[in-house]
Amino acid sequence: MINFRYHLVSLVAVLFALSVGLVLGAGVLSSGTGTAAAVQVVDLQAETALLRERLASNEATVAFADDFGDATQPEQVADRLTGRSVVVVVLPGADGQSVSSTREALAEAGADIVGTVTVEPGWTDAASESILDSLAAQLVTSGASLPDTDGYERGAVVLAASVVDERTGEDAAADLETTPAAFVESGLVSLDEPLRGPAELAVLVAGDPVDDDGEAGRRLGALTSLTAAFDSQGAGAVLAGPPTSAGSRGLVDAVRADTDLAADVSTVDMVQVSLGRTTVVLALAEQADGGVGHYGAVGQVDGPVPGRR
Repeated sequence: MINFRYHLVSLVAVLFALSVGLVLGAGVLSSGTGTAAAVQVVDLQAETALLRERLASNEATVAFADDFGDATQPEQVADRLTGRSVVVVVLPGADGQSVSSTREALAEAGADIVGTVTVEPGWTDAASESILDSLAAQLVTSGASLPDTDGYERGAVVLAASVVDERTGEDAAADLETTPAAFVESGLVSLDEPLRGPAELAVLVAGDPVDDDGEAGRRLGALTSLTAAFDSQGAGAVLAGPPTSAGSRGLVDAVRADTDLAADVSTVDMVQVSLGRTTVVLALAEQADGGVGHYGAVGQVDGPVPGRR
């Protein structure tokens, strides 16, 4: 069961504050201030007990919602992606359980999952830009042009073009075999198994916000370029992450804040729960039909699922 306690942070904070009050109250009592302090402590104890009950009730509600989502997900997503090929792209910091559960939801929707591409944390390092630039120059398809930006974007475009591509035939097969392998050898990407073919669509799974280490802007920019590339080189993409990814220094927030990118890439900020993964499937089906939307519970969204605006 997914631990959803962080959705109750404010309640826990109050509970903690009351506990501190109990300790302080006990200290006051020991100094002999009398009956008024004793009454305060009793009141605080009652309030704390009530908050604990509410916390337990809210956790039970969340658990029920997630169980319900698990039980109804197959019916909700059935045949939504039949005949569509999809690649799952795991971004740095993504939760492993969310990734595997997202793959299960896509499979239940009838998607042909061609494989999983894991982008290593080193992709966003400062030293990686020149490596990505060099790889892009070596691997760019004859006749194609690279964006006149930076190594992160050029590397992202070349990698994405080999993984999500509506082409078929020998050229596409050759790019799929050689290009991802070169990125794997560089240590910037890993594959759980060889990709079975280029995909039409991509689901990118994000993690928590990037560290506030003075390099957050560059790291977010590198990941945003990846997201844009997987969308532009294929038939569409959905970026999915936990609620924190839609907050400060989060990738979902960065994509939504980019007006041009937000008009192309769909986002979901509840990937850690089954109802959110159902939304990922529905959003990807919407992308395949030429639509776009932003779904979840954090910030300005279009609703919980497509069609519910």
